Order: sequence, then C-alpha cells, then structure tokens
Amino acid sequence: MASRKNKNANLLPNRYKMFISKLKRLLSVSALLCAHLSLAQQKINVTPLVDPFLGTYIGNTLPGANTPFGMVKVGPDVAPPNNTTGYRADRSIVGFSHNHVSGTGGGARYGNVLVIPQVGPVTLGDTLAHKYNEYAKPGYYTVSLGKTHGDVRAELTSTDHAAVHRYTFYVLDKPKVREAYIYGSKTAQSFQANLLVDASAIINSKDYEVGKCDSARIAVTSSSTMEGVSHFSGGWGGDNPYTVYFAIAFNRPCLKSGTWTASALSAGSKQAQGKEVGAWATFKLQQDEQVEMRVGISYLSTANARKNLDEVSGRSFEEIRLQADQLWNNYLSKIKVEGGSAEQRSVFYTALYHTMVMPVRLEGNPWKSNTPHYWDFYTLWDTYRTVMPLHTLVLPQRQTEIVNTLIDIYKHRGWLPDAWTGGDYAMVQGGTSADVVIADAILKGLPGIDVQTAYEAIHKDATTPSDNPFKYGRYEEYFRLGYCSSNVKNGSSKTLEYAYDDFCVAQAALKLGKKEDYKRFMKQSENCFNLFNSATGFFWAKDDKGKWIDGFSPLFRKPDYWNGPYFYEGTPFSYTFYVAHQLNKLMDAHGGRAGFVKFLDSLFDGRHFELGNEPGFLTPYLYNYAGRSDKTAERVRYELAQFMPGNIGLPGQDDSGAMSGWYVFGAMGFYPCAGQDLYMVGSPLFTHTTLVLANGKTFEVIAPKTSAANKYVQKVWLNGKLLTKPWFTHSAIRNGGKLVLEMGPHPPKGLPMPR
Repeated sequence: MASRKNKNANLLPNRYKMFISKLKRLLSVSALLCAHLSLAQQKINVTPLVDPFLGTYIGNTLPGANTPFGMVKVGPDVAPPNNTTGYRADRSIVGFSHNHVSGTGGGARYGNVLVIPQVGPVTLGDTLAHKYNEYAKPGYYTVSLGKTHGDVRAELTSTDHAAVHRYTFYVLDKPKVREAYIYGSKTAQSFQANLLVDASAIINSKDYEVGKCDSARIAVTSSSTMEGVSHFSGGWGGDNPYTVYFAIAFNRPCLKSGTWTASALSAGSKQAQGKEVGAWATFKLQQDEQVEMRVGISYLSTANARKNLDEVSGRSFEEIRLQADQLWNNYLSKIKVEGGSAEQRSVFYTALYHTMVMPVRLEGNPWKSNTPHYWDFYTLWDTYRTVMPLHTLVLPQRQTEIVNTLIDIYKHRGWLPDAWTGGDYAMVQGGTSADVVIADAILKGLPGIDVQTAYEAIHKDATTPSDNPFKYGRYEEYFRLGYCSSNVKNGSSKTLEYAYDDFCVAQAALKLGKKEDYKRFMKQSENCFNLFNSATGFFWAKDDKGKWIDGFSPLFRKPDYWNGPYFYEGTPFSYTFYVAHQLNKLMDAHGGRAGFVKFLDSLFDGRHFELGNEPGFLTPYLYNYAGRSDKTAERVRYELAQFMPGNIGLPGQDDSGAMSGWYVFGAMGFYPCAGQDLYMVGSPLFTHTTLVLANGKTFEVIAPKTSAANKYVQKVWLNGKLLTKPWFTHSAIRNGGKLVLEMGPHPPKGLPMPR
C-alpha cells in the first residue's frame, strides 16, 4: 500500500506537489498554534506530578488518600516495626485505617478503625498479605494484596470527614484452592469474601510513647451498616485521650456477620465491647466482584459520624475520587512553575502537597466557638519556619483559621500551644513557637484575626513563667536568670528559642504601637548571649550559678539528642547560628563579615550542617547578611539536590511538611525569615514561578537563564526597581508583583547588608 501511494504521488504535476507540501506546512503550523492556544486556555493539571510515596522511608510521609487539611486520611497500615504513619514500603499490609499523621517522629498516634479484607473463612491474626501494583496520587490509593487462596484489590479515596473503600475480590484459579473456598458445588463460581473492622486498632511504631485502646464498642446495626465508638490514649506528646466515633455503610447487604472480643469470634453477634473488639461482614461474590464500604469519622459524636457519612452518599467511588483530585489540583495550582527538569517539578509539587496535609480541620469546634478548629499541630516548632509562611502567601484564609485556632485555645485553656493533638497540649519541642506564628501574622497583616487577644497571648508567653513548661509556656529560670540552666532539659537551645520568640513579640509590639513593650522585649531578646562563650565562639551551657558546664565540644551530642541535655535536635555548631535577630553581634564576635563567612564555611565544608533538623533551615541564607549571596546560592543549590523522587526522597523527617516547605521556598528562589517581614533571596530552580495570591493578583519570580551552571544571582529587580540588598519584604509583594533575577555562572560582587 505504501509503495502504491508513493507511485501515485510521483504521477502528480510539480505544481500540485508544491501546493500539497505548502498546505501540509500550513496545516502543521495551524495545528501547533491551536494546540498551544488550547493548552494556554486549559487549567493547569499538576496532580499527576505528585508522588505520595516520596519520602515515605526517611521522611515518614503518608501515602494514603486524603484531601487538603482533611480530617480523614485513609491509608495502609503494616505489621510492626513501622513508621508513625503506620506504613513502610518493605512491610506487609495488615489493613487500612482512617486517621494518620504525616512526616512525624516519636511514638505513633491514630491508625484507628482498621479495615481488613479477606477471602475465605474469617480469621484473626493471620492477616498478612504480600502487596503488588501499589499506586497513589492525591486523594487516591490502591494496592493488590495476595495470599495463598485469593487476592484483593483495595482502592481508597476520601472527603474531609469520610472515606470510601472499594475492594475487588477473586479466588486464585487453582482447583484445590477453589474447592476449599467456593460456595456450593465445585462448579459454582461464588465464594466467600469478608471485610473485618477492628474498632480497637492503633498504630504502635516503637516501644516508647505507646498508644493504647482504653475501650471500644462496635455494633452491627443492619445487614449493610455498622457503627461504633473507640477511646484511645498515649503516643507522642502524652496521654491526650481522644474518642473516635464511626459509622459504616456497605453498598450491598452481607450474607452474614459477627463480632469478636479479644481472639474469640462470635458468629451472628450484633455487638461487642472491650479493649480488643471488632466486627465482620461476609459477602457471597462472583469472581472479580466488588464491595464498596463508606466510613464516616468524627471526634465529637456518633451523630456527627453519621452526618459525615452523608459526604460520600449518593455518589460513585469515581466521582468522589475525581472530586478529591480536583480539590487537590485547585490547591496545588496556587503555585505554577515553568522550567527546571521533570524530576524537579515532580519533587516540587509533591513537596507542596506535603505542606497541605496537616494540621487537620475538624468537623466542628469542641468549644462551640465561631471559629474552625484544627488538630495535629505536630508541632509549631517545625512548621513555623516554612509551612505557616507558605500558607500566609498562597492560602491566607486557611492560615487565618489556623491562627484563630491558636487564639481560641489560649482563650479556653489559658496558654498558646506548641503542639496540639488529640484535643490537648502535647510536648513543647523548642520555645514558645506560637509567638513566631502570631507575630508573623500581625506583621504581614493577615486578615480576620483578633489582634488584641493574639498579642495578649504572646505577651503572656514573654512575661509569665509556665506552671507546666513541658506542655506550654516557658521555664521560670529564663525570667529569673536570663537563661535556662543545665537543670532544664535542652536548656541552652530553649534559651536561644525564647530569645528569638522575644524578638518576634517585640516586632509585633512595634507594629501595634506598643513602644515600651518593644523596648522591653528587644532587650530580653539579647538573653541568648548569656550563654555565648566568647572564648570558644559558641553557645554552650551553664549551671544555675552561672558556671560553664564541663565537656564542651562544637559537635556535642548524645545518642538521643532530642532528649538533651543542652540542645534539642542539634549540636552547639548548629545552634550557634540560631540568632537571626542578633547576627550583627554574632558577626562582630567572629571578626566581622569576613570572619563570619569563614566560620559559616567551616560548618558546611566540615560537613557539620544538618538540614534534616529544623534549627538549620535558615542557616544557608545567613551568608546574605555578610554580603556573600554567592555562598547562599552554592549552599542552597547543594541542599536542594538532596531532595529527589523515590521513597527515600527527603534528607530527614518531613515534620508535618516543614522539610517539604523548605524545598518549595528554595526552589522558588526566596526564603522567609518567620516572625519578621522579610524574605531572603536564594537561587531559583525554575525559570518562571507564579504564586496566585488571595486577592486574585500574582507574584512572579522570573529567572530566564537559571540552570545548574547559572546558579548565581547577579542582579535583582523587585517590581521594576533594582534591589541593593538580597532580601525584600512581604509588604512589597502582598498586592502582587515581579521578582526578576539575572542569573549567571560566576559569583557576583555581592549585595552587602547596610550596617
């Protein structure tokens, strides 16, 4: 056929050949133009770029299905040992539960209302299955589970407060297996499939900070419904008791059902109660037949669980999955990037996705306040540096709700939290980090906040010793001695944290016209230097008499360094740069700018820098203060390269999106100094980044020549004006604008900071 066409073509006169050739070119150009216009008119679709498995190994990220800030996060749980998410890629899946954290360390929480699919007789304990064809995208998770007698394909999706499970069952095509598990005669094609619901399930990932089920009750209310209530306590941060209410509906009536208590199965039983309880439903299915299961979850009441179940009623699995995908796409499209590699764009949107998983918005306010309520600040010490400033930029309404939750907790419980989970205070990791979050909101003019009450709350932190500083507020020693001594666990790092918190409170005071408070807290922010040893050039520890503790080393760290004794999740080397509010003084102590740069170099070149823990997040950008933006570019680009696709993916625990937030800002080319109206210029990965602001305007970062080689910023224009220093303010971009960076392959002369 091809030869005949060619032969016929040769018979055409030349003028017709020329006409056809020209016409083809015109049609080709027209098609390209139409395709280009069509793409330009289409809404950006970025959810295919997100890989929920990125970071599941080291970063402890969650691969399950959820919506942005959704309360329900339905996903796989594996046999111990596991991560705090309940998941590990190298472990067999035991079932699928409805609430999880993402990126956290310590002891686990949640993993409640566990669903276990089975083929054949109902069995307890023998639920491990090998997995294959595992896949996830925002709002959707699927995996196939195989056992000796049959396989199950599990699919999960969710709304904010409910989950939908779809299970496809089939018996393996082996005669002996089919004889054992099919119903009726050997020629029958139906078989038994079960869905077990463990009402007492909870994730326990470690042998400390262990969670437990205090009691649970489950009831089979009809041939297609169940409901129950479970009480849990323990896990990271303290007992923090909480209650999970659930309502379940199947899309078809079951053939039979039952319950269990401990290890005793009770066929036909309609109710069970105890510390190890569950129920099951058995279905008679054909090969490849499906059962759908819908689960409403509530932390407030059974009535609310039933109400939340309505979120997924009347719509198909695919409709709900598509809705979750569209919702995620709307959120993730708040930032649009162009250029860079396909790998970098995938990591970027996955990182952005991680910043919107926690905290979780409850279905109501437990105090009946007129503000939404959030759980799982896990913790502000992690998220105040990157996640909260990112929300302020592109999700200001969401950030307003989060800040109002902190204020509401203060109103009802008396103190701002650093960590809030299970409806109660959890452990304070560093300082009073809510001070930074609230100061950041005040300085950037975040709308819809009760500013006076907010300031009252941070003023209390900065002036009043706590009666329980493990849970909230500050240690008394800080106010009496001007530092926390070696008597206080992590006393040295807490002193540095409190000092920076004081600086942020001072900035809020100045913004609100409270000049005397401003002077007081600025003076108090100098307390950090009460622990600065000029002989070594590092911050260290003192006893309560003012004597230096023996055993100083710049790299001092105990194996369980998160437990102290002097610094939390870091070394003296790491924390010596944790004085962003007093850098002039620190630079002077190290011989001025040149000496400070040399000191910073020794941290990085000696491989002592740790991006894996939050105290180092700002450190690569500190070169900017000393007029060496080229060094900032080098260090930031090196660290950005540590993020990559795959289940390792991240250079440390994601910590509720904090690590991912660092990547998002770094890749865009600027970084926030949280608690200040300030952003540091970095080195963008993308040629064009567009942030869609709440007012409908955009802020663009344009770096046409950026590349692996062209990593150095030569000149910077903000809204058409040439910058003389490598930073800018939030006030300059809140109404939209353009940051244009001229990039090159060699270091510039530098953009020095005025003294």
